[in-house]
Amino acid sequence: MSTAEEATINPDGSQSSEIPNEDEAEMGGEEEDAFVEPAVDRTLLFLALAAVFAAVFGYIIYSVWKKKKEDKSKFEFFDSLEQNQFNIRLPPPVEEYYQVKEQMLSKGWKPGQGKPSQEKEGPGRAMGQALMKRAIADIPLIHHMQKEAQGMYRLHNKNMCSEVQWKTFQGAEAMVSGEVEEVRAEAEEIEPGWSQVIWRQAAQYHGMLKQQAEQKQAKMKEEAVKRAQIEKNVAAAKATTPEQKAAAEAAKAEKMAKELLADEERNKSAGKAFGKGGAVKIGFLDGGGKGKKK
Repeated sequence: MSTAEEATINPDGSQSSEIPNEDEAEMGGEEEDAFVEPAVDRTLLFLALAAVFAAVFGYIIYSVWKKKKEDKSKFEFFDSLEQNQFNIRLPPPVEEYYQVKEQMLSKGWKPGQGKPSQEKEGPGRAMGQALMKRAIADIPLIHHMQKEAQGMYRLHNKNMCSEVQWKTFQGAEAMVSGEVEEVRAEAEEIEPGWSQVIWRQAAQYHGMLKQQAEQKQAKMKEEAVKRAQIEKNVAAAKATTPEQKAAAEAAKAEKMAKELLADEERNKSAGKAFGKGGAVKIGFLDGGGKGKKK
């Protein structure tokens, strides 16, 4: 391997060449190595920054995905809850009323005839009873929707319910509202003016029936408790056999004998506190003082 030489012209015309020695060559190599090291550091720094950026970016993506998943699960839960809560149906008396109406129409009944409320029997009376039964059965449904409506409107205004929840609620609300108006219309056909009071009457009847049912249930519960106590007493009486009764009497007699023996022992101990022969010592009763002079 050859080494480059540099020629220098001296003042006297001679030439001289400078050849770098080994030490200078090594120093040059070290300087080159020192010059390369900063590039390596920048590469490592770049990789570290890239890793941090990737970690932060990945965390952000994961957080967004997790939040969406939680929101989806929450909405799915509430969707199922609200769908069950508002998946309501009209009670059977609704259909029963239309069956009665069809029968009465076949018998020649016409809307607005007479005053069924003052009649004891007849087509109008039968239809009035069927319609009142229908309205009473609707009362729990109406109360349920009135109770839930305020909360649902508040949730919807704050965007805290899903579209499925809201549509399910709206469908149930429309169905109940339609039922209320339909009952009023039928009441007006049966007897003019009844549409204005039928729902108030139905609410009163429903309250009375509910109270009667609660009283009946409470009475049945009380009777069940009494019956259970009687059965318990009978079972306890049957469980006492003659042998058990005899053992109980023997135990009682033994207890009484022990008490008599204990009384005798106490009496003997008390006798020792008196003088010989059982005579009472003078002054014993008055605390040991001398006898009083007469």
